[in-house]
Amino acid sequence: MVGLVDGIDVASGGELRVAMDAGADPLHVSFAGPGKSAAELAQAQAAGVLVNVESLRELDLLARASEATGTPSRVALRVNLPFELKASGMKMSGGARQFGIDAEEVPAALRAIAAAGLAFEGFHMFAGSQNLRAAAIVEAQARSYELALGWSELLPAPLRSLNLGGGFGIPYAPGEAGLDLAPVADNLAGLAARLERDAPDAHLVVELGRYL
Repeated sequence: MVGLVDGIDVASGGELRVAMDAGADPLHVSFAGPGKSAAELAQAQAAGVLVNVESLRELDLLARASEATGTPSRVALRVNLPFELKASGMKMSGGARQFGIDAEEVPAALRAIAAAGLAFEGFHMFAGSQNLRAAAIVEAQARSYELALGWSELLPAPLRSLNLGGGFGIPYAPGEAGLDLAPVADNLAGLAARLERDAPDAHLVVELGRYL
């Protein structure tokens, strides 16, 4: 997979080791998932990968690891979105979830990143997975974009990465139709063009997951 995609997302220290052993560039590796251990966060900081931070606890642990090595950890905020991805097989936003920092707590988290001297890069916005409705994915990505850009004035550093998550489903059951990618691609092209104007140093990220 390392030779076929633009980046790798991992969800444990073990997966991070596999990705690094496979030759993945740390600049294009992200580490997501709730409940990362102190050892895993120290491992991610030492490797120089982007950590999608899911709690203020993780920020504190990354700050300690960064202080110990003298190199600020690369971080993005995983946001618990205030809406759900409609018709999603697994919802990862809307109401109390184990994933991410609640949207209303993002300003405080951005201040904490600045105070700790961490290297802020962007946001991770993931509404849900296994969706076969293009319109739902388009809506979730558009709403995620607007939400993230609404925090522009609060950022401790220029936005570099806006991860709009995934949700790209595949048909498992009889009678299910495959995802129509054309409207999703058209919407992403429009968002990418907007991002060039709104945040010239930033790029969009989408996670294709099981679709790959």
